[in-house]
Amino acid sequence: MARTPKTKQIRAGTYRQFSYKDLKPNPQNPRRLFDKAPLKVLEESIRANGILVPLTVYKEERTGQHYILDGERRWRCAEAIQMDPKNSRRVRIPANVVDPPTPVANMLWMFNIHNLREQWELLPTALSLKVVMDELGETNDQKLSKLTQLSLPNVRRCKKLLSFPKKYREMMLDVDPSRRIKANFFIELHPVLAIYTSLPREIRCEKSRTQLIDHFLTLYKKGKIPSVIHFRRILEAYDYIEEEGRTDKEKEEKFLAAARELACSDDRTIRQLFDKLISEDRSLDNAEGLCKDFVKTMHKLRVEHVVKRGKLKRSLQAVKTFVDDLLARLEG
Repeated sequence: MARTPKTKQIRAGTYRQFSYKDLKPNPQNPRRLFDKAPLKVLEESIRANGILVPLTVYKEERTGQHYILDGERRWRCAEAIQMDPKNSRRVRIPANVVDPPTPVANMLWMFNIHNLREQWELLPTALSLKVVMDELGETNDQKLSKLTQLSLPNVRRCKKLLSFPKKYREMMLDVDPSRRIKANFFIELHPVLAIYTSLPREIRCEKSRTQLIDHFLTLYKKGKIPSVIHFRRILEAYDYIEEEGRTDKEKEEKFLAAARELACSDDRTIRQLFDKLISEDRSLDNAEGLCKDFVKTMHKLRVEHVVKRGKLKRSLQAVKTFVDDLLARLEG
């Protein structure tokens, strides 16, 4: 059962000025990636004009240390300027000091700030979501979405990333953007792993889940998976073997042969092996036709005039939820 969040109110406080040495980053800040290029632009602005927007900080009662709730990028730039031997000016950091929050209030505050501004990388968001889940004992996707203001599809993406072992999370947090593996690689891989781990060991070339992840990473780095959305070809091919609720044995054999070759080879591509098993145009035509028929039929029914509309509204809400999630997945 989920615990009631202890979210001590963070009220407006006093205004002060600090040196960069007086402040420390928020240990709960989900934002862990600070790429140099965007920071450089902000740094040049601060060199010319100073920090125009005050930070938000709180004082930890036990140690007396001030931590940053909002404004770590500005603080990092101030630190870089102050450490520059060519700089002779002292950089003052304006800040509003607020009451120290509880851990959950701290995290939800951070979610709120960054939902209103630029988005975090997805893995830091996932790690922050885990803190909220652990602190509150909450795992329901819809409740987590409401708490954090993350979209429902993003809550589900975060949970997928949390299913990967630590060494893969570290790849997503590499400070060098050229070495960093994007979260979308693992999100698109996630359902493919579910398929592969359900197959007989000989089909997956005797590989464990971790070995399969390493294998697909190798293919990705070698350029054999030029786009992570190619993983969807495997899902389409897997669906292709089911026809009217029954498994087509001939199609299943073709799928298993392609799946085995992909798992055992470092030189084949997904499209080489799976494109021949599917007909994307037919699937798209069918989907587009169904969408057009649905809209056309609903127009004809003129249901907006009915009196008893409760069940219809619930059904349409279910359709909307499905369409929103599908659109998010199509965006990749």
